[in-house]
Amino acid sequence: MRSDTVDHKIKIEEDLSKTSRLSNLNSIPVRTWSRLGVNDISVDEVLQDGSVKYPLVLPRQKKENRLASFTAMSGEVSENSLWKSFSYEGVGRKASTQVLEQYNTGFYLETKPGEKGTDPVRINYFLEEGMPVIDNNAILVKAGSEVTIIVDYESRDGRKGFHNGLTRIYCEKDAILNYIVIQKLSEESTHLGACAAKLEENAGINYILVELGAKYGVTNVQADLQGKQSEANLHTVYLGDKDRVIDMNYRINHYGRETRSGIEAKGILLDRCDKVFKGTIDFKKGAVKAVGEEEEYAVLLSDEVRNRSVPILLCTEEDVSGQHAASAGKIDKNRLFYLMTRGFSEAEARRLIIEAAIRPMIDRIPERSIQAAVYEEVRRKLRNEQ
Repeated sequence: MRSDTVDHKIKIEEDLSKTSRLSNLNSIPVRTWSRLGVNDISVDEVLQDGSVKYPLVLPRQKKENRLASFTAMSGEVSENSLWKSFSYEGVGRKASTQVLEQYNTGFYLETKPGEKGTDPVRINYFLEEGMPVIDNNAILVKAGSEVTIIVDYESRDGRKGFHNGLTRIYCEKDAILNYIVIQKLSEESTHLGACAAKLEENAGINYILVELGAKYGVTNVQADLQGKQSEANLHTVYLGDKDRVIDMNYRINHYGRETRSGIEAKGILLDRCDKVFKGTIDFKKGAVKAVGEEEEYAVLLSDEVRNRSVPILLCTEEDVSGQHAASAGKIDKNRLFYLMTRGFSEAEARRLIIEAAIRPMIDRIPERSIQAAVYEEVRRKLRNEQ
């Protein structure tokens, strides 16, 4: 092959790499002073090729779950007018475009009207080096039905992996969805997770997000409370160690009257972790008597961590109630001393205090085996910190 041809090929590959680089992700709704470093995030990674189909195995469901549909994602479903109506860019336009146009896996789940599933539906994505997971998921919760879905992202071999996912959710009148995401990727992996939901009258969604892994963890969640008395609650537990970068951007939009929302995040930061939390509750015009609350607390176990939080309340409606708070601190020395006088070592006492802070969130997960796995991962990272 001629030298100039080789050089031209290398130049093309370099240009493609630059255009795929992950920059200006997870933009904040209202920009602030750029020196704070919270407006958006850029990471030293590129979008991975998802041309190889990921072999997702959907679990067989018991009759008691009474699902109308539970299949692999297809172009027919993804291009349905309902899902096309979502004008949502997730962590960024480039990333969401890749999911919609080049996904290599994903699922579609639809409940039957009025049916309430008794057992959680569990989906597992295992990441391997050279096999990125680019998942396009959609969930339709029909009127009066209720379902619990657990999605688990995990590295199979501990090596570098890449995940870019988008989940779209629609809850009809009186529908309830409990949506749980567990992220335990390897420390060299990249995790881009986006989820958007729309809710009709008296519908509800309860998120539980557990962020424990990945070198870069970038997540974006949006819920639009369109119907009267609809409700969204978001509970997040995160643990950052080593040189991990965590960027969380949550937004709940109140459109309907008497809508309610809550954002609660609790985390543990170790070593040199860099974390940004952005939580926004937006009261739109017409959201009369809407109520929204958000609170975030981080336990700092190192003087080298970088912890930034941006709780935001936006409002164009007068008759609403909104509260927000964010705080961080080290382990209380008096509590630590008290436990040590009761026979616990310092390491054991620290672990008990930390687990007590996050236990209310983890205990919301309906499966004991998943709770145990989460606690074990937390303890493993804390052991490494000692």
